[in-house]
Amino acid sequence: MDIDWALEQLRKYIHLKERIALPIHEVRQNKKTRARGSADELRDIEHVVHAIADATYQERPRMRGEDLVHLLIWELTSGDTVRDKLGLSEPAPSITGSQMHPWVWDAARPHWVSGNHDAAVWAAAVNVNSRLQKKVDRRDIGESKLLAECFSIHPPEAGRPRLRLCDDTNPDLFRDVHRGAGSLGRGLYSAVRNPLNHVDLAEHQIGKPEALEALAGFSLLSRWIDRASVENKDDEHGAGEVEKSIQA
Repeated sequence: MDIDWALEQLRKYIHLKERIALPIHEVRQNKKTRARGSADELRDIEHVVHAIADATYQERPRMRGEDLVHLLIWELTSGDTVRDKLGLSEPAPSITGSQMHPWVWDAARPHWVSGNHDAAVWAAAVNVNSRLQKKVDRRDIGESKLLAECFSIHPPEAGRPRLRLCDDTNPDLFRDVHRGAGSLGRGLYSAVRNPLNHVDLAEHQIGKPEALEALAGFSLLSRWIDRASVENKDDEHGAGEVEKSIQA
């Protein structure tokens, strides 16, 4: 981030919001001042402030207007120094929506920014399944069964392709990677997405931290699906004898 530019924009906001006296001919009994900036100027600078807040914090603070601007100025000028003095200069790892796989964040973002975290997780789960269906050209079974078949360690069958994250030259690695990917995917749909079907919103509301963790889980699953190669029955593979050791 260009800190100097950001500070300039924040101070510009304060300048444009400053109340100034109205010309004599515009003064009314209940209106004697106005903001220095025009309505268009104020709208544009508010967009800039929100962009700076998004770039500065993982989650935009709830405060708005001048309170938010003063917080951002403090953060950009003194935040690091204060945290260093308090021994907080090594922040915990964090993840933002823009770091997630686009299959997840592109679907979740409109709901997330509106504060509807359940809908964000739901939309992400639906989109990941749609992408999986398209990749393997199958829409005849549900998510859990499809994930189980796609990441099965058995060779592909007619109309039942497999997703491969590695080859089977190392049978233990092959088995663990594909069983693990399938298990994670089935778990996400069974324990995260499906409960949203079975209860009313009032009974099952995912909090923001849990929703972010759920999205991160779907993001990891998306990366595996996206990265995997598709193996069809007619592909040259030669996995016959290796399969026996994999199943052990």
